[in-house]
Amino acid sequence: MPESGSVELIWLFGPFVLYLAMLVVYYVWEGKREKRLRERYEEAKHGQ
Repeated sequence: MPESGSVELIWLFGPFVLYLAMLVVYYVWEGKREKRLRERYEEAKHGQ
């Protein structure tokens, strides 16, 4: 019986944990991308 309970917990929390992990990856990825864009913008702005 304990293994069926743990399987139910995995099915219950698995998608939520996956969603949180994808959210963290998205924010890290977008943060790096935004930082790169800001550096490029600053270089172009100072180049004028």
